[in-house]
Amino acid sequence: MAMVWGQGELFPSASAVDVEITKVLLRKYPKMEITINGLKLRDSLTAKEKSTLKKWDPIINNIELAIHAILDLEIKEIMEYRFIDRNPRKAALVKWSIFTERSFDRKIQEGTESVAGTLKMLGII
Repeated sequence: MAMVWGQGELFPSASAVDVEITKVLLRKYPKMEITINGLKLRDSLTAKEKSTLKKWDPIINNIELAIHAILDLEIKEIMEYRFIDRNPRKAALVKWSIFTERSFDRKIQEGTESVAGTLKMLGII
């Protein structure tokens, strides 16, 4: 439940649509990060490349911030391993074999909801 500050929320709650947008961003994160890191290494950029860098760089940085801001350490580790370290789901399931697939997927869902809340608070979504 979000805290209420006057007429609005101090920490806005992420809606179902926000969570779906976050899932898309998390899936696209590896490609976006590789592209941005490559663009940062170039001496000169085209207008399109500059536009992409300007658009994607804050998204990448805020996704990383949102994952690092997850309070539950177990969920944070799973989200970092899965998305920031770009490991496949299967590798994550092997690493966290103490969980059933359903339990693991619930942890990912909780992490995604947390990331969505942070991204919404930061104005990314």
